[in-house]
Amino acid sequence: MLRSLADAALASEGFPVGEQQYCLVRGGELVTTGFKPAKDPDGGEWLPIENEDNQPFDPALHWRLKPLPLRLDGERVVRTYPVVAKSQEHA
Repeated sequence: MLRSLADAALASEGFPVGEQQYCLVRGGELVTTGFKPAKDPDGGEWLPIENEDNQPFDPALHWRLKPLPLRLDGERVVRTYPVVAKSQEHA
């Protein structure tokens, strides 16, 4: 959620942010992702992917790790980035 807020704030100030990514959801299952979705002939729905951190992120204190697998959370698709303190070691 914080990452989405940051992206929205940057966009409102005229800074370019990456294209919105979408995920095709069909029958409660995540099918595929894309940038400019077309209508799904099999009745699926394209939902925007929301990016969020698993805890508050401060670039001076934290590392943002590779995202966890996408998850369907009600009517939204979420990509969560684990955040760890820079003092922790990770392979």
